[in-house]
Amino acid sequence: MTSLRPLRLIAALALLATMACGGAVAAGTGTGTVAALPPQLRPAVTLEADVIRLGDLWENAGEKAEVPLAKAPEPGKHITLEARWLAAVANAYNLDWRPATPFDRTTIERAGRTIDIRAVETELREALSLEGAPAGANIELSNRGSLRILVPVNTDQTIGIRDLNYDPRMNRFSAVVEVPAGAANATRFKVNGSVFASARIPVLAHPMARGEVIAENDIEWVEVREEVVRRDVVTTLRQVVGQEPRYPLRAGAPIRTAEIQKPISVAKNSAVTIIVRTPFMVLSAQGRATEDGSVGDVIRVTNAQSKQVVDARVEGPGQVSVIPAGQRAQAY
Repeated sequence: MTSLRPLRLIAALALLATMACGGAVAAGTGTGTVAALPPQLRPAVTLEADVIRLGDLWENAGEKAEVPLAKAPEPGKHITLEARWLAAVANAYNLDWRPATPFDRTTIERAGRTIDIRAVETELREALSLEGAPAGANIELSNRGSLRILVPVNTDQTIGIRDLNYDPRMNRFSAVVEVPAGAANATRFKVNGSVFASARIPVLAHPMARGEVIAENDIEWVEVREEVVRRDVVTTLRQVVGQEPRYPLRAGAPIRTAEIQKPISVAKNSAVTIIVRTPFMVLSAQGRATEDGSVGDVIRVTNAQSKQVVDARVEGPGQVSVIPAGQRAQAY
């Protein structure tokens, strides 16, 4: 009896061959070429170019992909294209696409690169110096906090200053900044601000409380308007290092001489040892300070036994020396 298994295998192979041939004919063009995939709408696109092309909106746009459609949005901006507009474009270019719903859309965003405002300020300072601004002067842009400059990512980022107008009487200026400098298609924006002489002063790098001794690493240097630096403002390290705040001080603010003092070695109402030195002897007694004092300060102390109040120089923590009568004038 003949087995049916080989006959079934041959029949199955024949069926598969027939299906494969039929599929190739259905998918091909008669020469065995596979048909192109239908266009697919991209829901979101980020562009670097300044033109929106057909291929930016639809995948599988074929030879029409490079067809320009519209100007791209400004760097950092975006636009949304709705179903009706997309359907009109597809129909105009015989693209085999129709919106599935009235809510089909795509968002086009233009990539941008941010220009550092500090670089703009540097160029402005150099341009202003050529117009007669004081040497070493600084500038303050009126809208610096909200100014955000975006240019296309593929553009030269050289900064140019044009149409500069400087008023030395009012210390005001206005100008047009362009990137790239001198280019016909440069991104341009207007700025204005003031010119002021600046000074460099030491300030606290972090808040400090009373009793903390200020060291050099607690200090940072900042540029401030020259008019801020009054006679009572600290301008050198020598004035502040080794001192302590009289009360809590915040970081970054000018330090006034009245706000700092030498570290307190003798606190008010604290017990002290009173030393009396003469060419012939050294005496000591116990007393109490009636005021705060740092090393070298002259304060008043009360002798614990005699209750007499005397002037004494602070020598160190808890120790003072009585000033002989002949030397008191020098102490003051």
